[in-house]
Amino acid sequence: ACGECDICFQIAEQNFLDFQVLIPDGKFIKIDQIRKSLNWLHLHPDQAKKRVLILDGAQHLGREAANAFLKTLEEPAPNTLLILIADSSQQLLETIVSRCQQIRFRPLSEEISERILRETTNLSTARIQLLSAFSMGSVNGNLAERLELMETVQQTAIRWLTTFSAATLEEMLRTCETWAKSKNEEWRLLLDFLETWFRDLTWLFRGLPEEKLINRTVGSDENRISALRKSGEHFTLQQIFEIFGWIAESRRTIELNANKSLAVESLCLHMYRSAV
Repeated sequence: ACGECDICFQIAEQNFLDFQVLIPDGKFIKIDQIRKSLNWLHLHPDQAKKRVLILDGAQHLGREAANAFLKTLEEPAPNTLLILIADSSQQLLETIVSRCQQIRFRPLSEEISERILRETTNLSTARIQLLSAFSMGSVNGNLAERLELMETVQQTAIRWLTTFSAATLEEMLRTCETWAKSKNEEWRLLLDFLETWFRDLTWLFRGLPEEKLINRTVGSDENRISALRKSGEHFTLQQIFEIFGWIAESRRTIELNANKSLAVESLCLHMYRSAV
């Protein structure tokens, strides 16, 4: 696409008659959304040769919505194109995955991520580098809007991960309960950060180059790497691998509608018991 013509602008603003993007309404893509979009999909194209329906965040399809969508995936209407975007095929029903052609996208390089952020935001160079490091190869506009919140969550978590005490545990549990109930979803930022932190600890344990650490760009390089080394004194490599599993399990249970407070607090307890 040229990105400059009227049709490109209409698509970018989601005003093109033969193009539709479906996103979660709240936590899930609901069955009413699917039914409405499928009715639209079966209409004859107005301006283009095909009608295009994109499900952005297909992993959030509710079970009823997913089942309603299966028939169309199996026998799509003529002159239609269906695109499902998900973080991982493992988050989708096998019956959906089996009816789709999978296309995997490699993470963007830091150079490309930073260039896009410079062109699309007014952030400082330091903040662009921070955002690029924690976007893990994607350009997350939502994360850019929540950058200050992300920094607050990270700074709080680093204090916990370098100072294990009874008072630390009490603060962890109290704060995680608040974050789990917040509309800002700090719990999600916490899980994202913990993955990068323990990834970096693994990196240091293996004696790999410090310039490849994700956390090297936040604040002072020396202070952040020093905090990583201090945190690493509390864990063995085996414990770090186990914590990765607990983080993944916390995500999975929350996606299955488990109590977020209990899931995140349980993760914190596992980390604390491993470290003490």
